[in-house]
Amino acid sequence: MKTLIINNLEFAQKQLKLADSFAVSSCERLLEILKLNDKNAEQAAINFELTGFYKQFSHPNLRLHIKTRLPAICQRCLENMYLKLDLSIDYLISETALDTLDENDEMDWLEANNEMNLHELIEDELLLAMPFAPMHENDCSKLSMQSGEKPNPFAILKGKIK
Repeated sequence: MKTLIINNLEFAQKQLKLADSFAVSSCERLLEILKLNDKNAEQAAINFELTGFYKQFSHPNLRLHIKTRLPAICQRCLENMYLKLDLSIDYLISETALDTLDENDEMDWLEANNEMNLHELIEDELLLAMPFAPMHENDCSKLSMQSGEKPNPFAILKGKIK
């Protein structure tokens, strides 16, 4: 995988925009969590868009939008599934952390960096967004039972007792 290195401060100040995609198979740490075979990982793509702007606190900002369908294994039924992620993260770019930011702000702080690896940042955000135990949104078809359908574990003994 080619690495995408940007000067994040310059990118934000010039209000540049970049849209691209890359394969999930290029994210080693993410693959460890997903525990997929190469075929599943090669088919999945991570789409992103990075936009520079001025908005908060009169400082340069970046907005990262990530959209992907990650192949995963459902922890309830252990079948393959796709985990849809649609993330939008705002970053404030500054040389030093700002005291005006607090935990309630919907913006993260990034230190100004001449050589920020964008792919690593995207992988970090995906790792943070991954659920601890991915599961199908609806009940798993293989394991779903309707009320009253639960088999009696002693039914096998019913005909054997005299």
